[in-house]
Amino acid sequence: MTDNAAPPTVLDVVNALDRRYPRDWAEAWDRVGLVLGDLAHPVSRVLCVVDCVPDVNDGVAWASTVLDTPCEKVPAEAKKDSTWVEPELVCEVRFTEWTDEGLLRHPVFLRWRDDKKPEECIGTAQWRNGGMAELSNDEPKKGRKAKAEPPSRQSAKATKGPAAEPPTRDRATLGSATARPGSEGVLQGRAVPLQLTNLKKVFWPAEGYTKGDLIEYYRGISPWLLRYLRDRPVVLTRFPDGIEGKSFYQKDAPDFIPDWIRTVPIWSEDTGRDIKYFVCDDLDSLLYVANMGAIPLHLWLSSAGSLERPDWCVMDLDPKEAPFSDVIKVARLLHERCEAAGVPNYVKTTGKTGLHVMIPLGKQLTWEMSRGLGELLARVVMRELGDITTIIRHIRSRGTKVYLDYMQNRHGQLIVAPYAVRPLPGATVSMPLEWKEVNNKLDPTKFTIRTAIERMQKLGHDPVAPVLTEVPDLGKALERLSSGSD
Repeated sequence: MTDNAAPPTVLDVVNALDRRYPRDWAEAWDRVGLVLGDLAHPVSRVLCVVDCVPDVNDGVAWASTVLDTPCEKVPAEAKKDSTWVEPELVCEVRFTEWTDEGLLRHPVFLRWRDDKKPEECIGTAQWRNGGMAELSNDEPKKGRKAKAEPPSRQSAKATKGPAAEPPTRDRATLGSATARPGSEGVLQGRAVPLQLTNLKKVFWPAEGYTKGDLIEYYRGISPWLLRYLRDRPVVLTRFPDGIEGKSFYQKDAPDFIPDWIRTVPIWSEDTGRDIKYFVCDDLDSLLYVANMGAIPLHLWLSSAGSLERPDWCVMDLDPKEAPFSDVIKVARLLHERCEAAGVPNYVKTTGKTGLHVMIPLGKQLTWEMSRGLGELLARVVMRELGDITTIIRHIRSRGTKVYLDYMQNRHGQLIVAPYAVRPLPGATVSMPLEWKEVNNKLDPTKFTIRTAIERMQKLGHDPVAPVLTEVPDLGKALERLSSGSD
């Protein structure tokens, strides 16, 4: 920096970074917040490097306590020509890793965070003098290491408890059903509390529903939902900024999740490695993934202990352009034919415009056999309702017919979990039904995060729950169905 050259401003720094490193949303980068000063003020470097924690909640890590100067050792020439300013703006950037000097490698500006104030950006650690020093007041000073692994390199075992969760102004403790956002408490059986974050962030703009509303729904519906999630691989679809923001699927659980979150490794031919799927066995795990911004929860049709033996066969009645009245007509016929053949069958809404008809298998069939059962059921229905149904997979070729999708009965295929929320206007949910409700008065949009819990409390039972435990006599049932499809 020379006497004649004007020092760069904060805006200059941000623009330079943005030009140099292209934005690539497909990459799952760790993120970190930077507290910046007035855009017009000159700087010799970024004003404040902050604490970095992995992207476990809203894709944002939180800034550490602001120093009087950006670093403890400021070169004399920098002191002479630099103007230090109070932090006024918060932005979000992504980066690949911390360097040994405590700097960010490949930082890229993402966006301004108008919803955050600098004083709210308080973390658990900060980089000083090329190392990361803990800020905890009760940590013994003797034996403290001068340097530590950057958070982006830490293993899951090294990021237990609060170290894996960024603090925020909107806090709630995970754990018992009596703990609510804003309350204090400790996880059941956990050594340290975990905090729910950004509860006031609006996820459904039209309705004003917030992330806190989503989490509270999953807490309230958990007595019914958890029976489907236990011991079953789950895939998340995360919406860090709500249903109108960007979203992404997450199959593979990151290394930084707490040790008490269960995962199950499943080999993937596509990636040539094991994928660590989330398994939500309890309320704590469910609220943890909900706090990650996961709106819908999709699950395998088989459980972790018997991946090659599905628990049920599903017929996905997908209308696309077909009227919902046709879906009702198809579902009723499918129910009647199953009943006649002695095949137990249960139904739920998809949370969108279709229905799922589920047949319990009791782990008696392989995937191929289950898919064969689904195809047999589809052909039984098409024999009588061929004018409004199809098994053609290509969407444009379906026209206005209801698609009888039995191809979901394959290894690794998913369906939306019963009671799971959909990222749609109204915050609809996938709702288990009694067959008497499947009529022309059925309106799937009335089942939402505002109505679902009260409905289940009044109903008093889960009409689809037997699909998890029932072991039907499939041999005789298949014989009856086969004779009906000839």
